[in-house]
Amino acid sequence: MAQVDLEAAQTRRAARGGLANLIGAAYSGVASFVITAVVTRISSTEDAGVYFSALSVMLIAIALAQIGTPVGYVYFLARYRGLKETHHLRSILSAGALPVLSVTAVLIVIALVFHERLGHLLFGENVAEAGKIVVIIAGAVLIAIVAEGSLAATRGFGVMKPTVVVDKFLNPTVQLLALVLLAAVGWTGSEELVLTRVAGFAIAALIALPWLLKRLSRFPAPAGSPRSAWLPTQGTFREFWKFTGPRAVGQFAQVGIQRVDIVLVGIWLSPTEAAIYAAATRFLVFGQLAARSISLAIQPQISSLSARGESRSLQGLYRTSTAWIMFATWPFYLTFFVHAKWLMQIFGPAYAAGALILQILSAAMLFSTACGAVDAVLVMAGRSDLTMINAWAALIANLGLNIWLIPRLGIVGAALAWIASILIMNVVPLIQVRVTLGLHPLGRMTMLAGVATTLLFGVIPWAVSSAGGGLPGAISAVFLAGGAYTVLLWRWRDQLGMKGLLRRSQP
Repeated sequence: MAQVDLEAAQTRRAARGGLANLIGAAYSGVASFVITAVVTRISSTEDAGVYFSALSVMLIAIALAQIGTPVGYVYFLARYRGLKETHHLRSILSAGALPVLSVTAVLIVIALVFHERLGHLLFGENVAEAGKIVVIIAGAVLIAIVAEGSLAATRGFGVMKPTVVVDKFLNPTVQLLALVLLAAVGWTGSEELVLTRVAGFAIAALIALPWLLKRLSRFPAPAGSPRSAWLPTQGTFREFWKFTGPRAVGQFAQVGIQRVDIVLVGIWLSPTEAAIYAAATRFLVFGQLAARSISLAIQPQISSLSARGESRSLQGLYRTSTAWIMFATWPFYLTFFVHAKWLMQIFGPAYAAGALILQILSAAMLFSTACGAVDAVLVMAGRSDLTMINAWAALIANLGLNIWLIPRLGIVGAALAWIASILIMNVVPLIQVRVTLGLHPLGRMTMLAGVATTLLFGVIPWAVSSAGGGLPGAISAVFLAGGAYTVLLWRWRDQLGMKGLLRRSQP
């Protein structure tokens, strides 16, 4: 009985974090989509394409500079708290921060010295402000590693509120307000557009770092050695990077998979093609943020359960969280697939060519989310070496197919290359999780999630559209499906581990 109560408590704790993060992800997804729509409406397709390419380069550079520390912070801070070894907390933060700052300094120097050459290589010879954009990206990297590292550390302390408030609400809100302000004064060039993203990171860093330090103060340093508590021992440093190093390489590959195609489309085709392709991928952010929010919420629980060897609870959490991810994301991806031609017109007539891209990628994401947070399970169970191998295999396949397909098929080739990497990043980890940990994501609720969402958001809307319902029929079908869907979720709340979700947990 005690074991059952413990499993229920673990599920509720993860569910609370997942629900809070999911609400934030919903807002962030809407804001991100609105940002994309505003950018495409207030600027030319060329400037929008340069902005999307610059944003992709920025995120790749941030992933390189972070060298995996966010996941390392979550893993070790949660682990040491679970083992009651809180005297390691400060040294773990330093063990991650010192190499990150060193790598960032090197990237900034390279950007300052070679900014003109890098700018024209990445954004084209005809982009006058290309060199300045590279310098802006370098500054953004420094600000972003402070913000994201601090937020990851707070999640390691088992607190999701900073991530939700700062990353999901404030960050996109600041960027959106900055865009509106720039549009009002007529500053809508690619350089100004990129600066709005930096503003979001800056606000996040200014709030997240003090929040982390306040949380850390609840765990006093060992008596008599407040300064030495921050100095990582050789053993601590080695332990941190033995886990985080492989994950750093894998995380960089994952970001590369998601972003390098936009950069390559801009280089080999044109900024206009890059803008169309990027706009189509922006719809996916709704599902991606929802899935990532749930994954982030369960990571501390996975780490703690794995450290204590509670495989039964770990299996239950994996299956339940997979159902959460499917229930949260499949309505989006199915709607995008069925109504792609209507949705792409939001960005303007020039973006209608991206409808097929949206359908291709939405279909791939249905499969990806059905695999659950398989990567998080591997990482938090201490198998970051496997995720590194998987990610690099997927990146190599992605790059090879992009090089082969983009010149032949254009942006459709880029989408097909992304699908190949998605398959590698999910099928291979599923096999590894099953063989090494004895876990799999399939269960009764995942099957119900697949059937219910496909019927409500796929089959019925497609039938209405095929019968000539037009845009009014499509909108009506989505709203009716949403109402029926809400009823089903409420009816199945106990099976989904949502019972007692809204009650405050005991400190």
